[in-house]
Amino acid sequence: MRLGKQYEGNRPDINATVRKRLLGRDPIIHMRMLRSEGGNRQTRAAMGMTKGTNDSERSTKQSQRQDAANSPSPVKRVIHSHRIAELMADDIRKRILERELHEEECLPPEAELMAQYGVSRPTLREALRLLEAERLIVVRRGGKGGAVIQRPGLEGAARQFGFLLNYRGVTLGDLHQARTIIEPPALAGLARTATSEQIDELKQRLRDASDAIGNPSRHRSMLCAVRERMVEMTGAITTTMIMRLLQHLHDHQTTGFPPDHNGKLQVLSQKSHERMLGLVAAGDPERAEAYWREHLSEVRHHFGNRNARQLYLAT
Repeated sequence: MRLGKQYEGNRPDINATVRKRLLGRDPIIHMRMLRSEGGNRQTRAAMGMTKGTNDSERSTKQSQRQDAANSPSPVKRVIHSHRIAELMADDIRKRILERELHEEECLPPEAELMAQYGVSRPTLREALRLLEAERLIVVRRGGKGGAVIQRPGLEGAARQFGFLLNYRGVTLGDLHQARTIIEPPALAGLARTATSEQIDELKQRLRDASDAIGNPSRHRSMLCAVRERMVEMTGAITTTMIMRLLQHLHDHQTTGFPPDHNGKLQVLSQKSHERMLGLVAAGDPERAEAYWREHLSEVRHHFGNRNARQLYLAT
């Protein structure tokens, strides 16, 4: 009973091991509960030691404790612990997305973060694992290691989206169809607003892409960047990201591209992009949209039977 009086007063000199044995709780969660409002009253009630408790209430409490003791997994405590890690990750994520924390900056040391958020080391590390899985941080080991801020990238979103498309049985042809719906009006929109400086920039990008003919992967990537830049110039950032996402999936699926002997396909693709830019520079959105839709139709036709293959993205 002396031990019970010590516990009832929440004296700081109580041995943590004894406290854990009495309550069967994680001492970290226990101390957090004691610090919270009403924590002492709830804990004493759980032990059946609240003064004035009648026999019926004590019997009910004892039955509840017996059920909890027989339960192989204290689910409520686990959810509570994970919830704290999620809330901490939410706060850090918000600071990254609002650019309060910048790329390549390091988060404070563990001890400082634990004090700042009032959490245990396991909870802190769980929060960091959540952020690392989202590729918002990278945890570096060693003496100069720590959690380093990463700029949000497309890879994580594309990976998850690719898994979803795999699960739904999406084909390469369906991916081409999405491009046919999105790209022509998006690219042609620049014809209404393009400035001479923007046209000059795009022409230079196409000249650089022309120098990459002979390297299929690099040439394809540079032409893709030209298209994305054209849409970005219209201010349609969401459409730009969707185009980039679809292209990323297209480039990383394992059904492969048609063979390009002697760079013939690269030359044809280069000329198609130059023709498209010419229509944009002429301020003719209708012809530009129709031309690009026809071009994508020819691309899809060239893939032939490959259009029926299900996407299998490299993991």
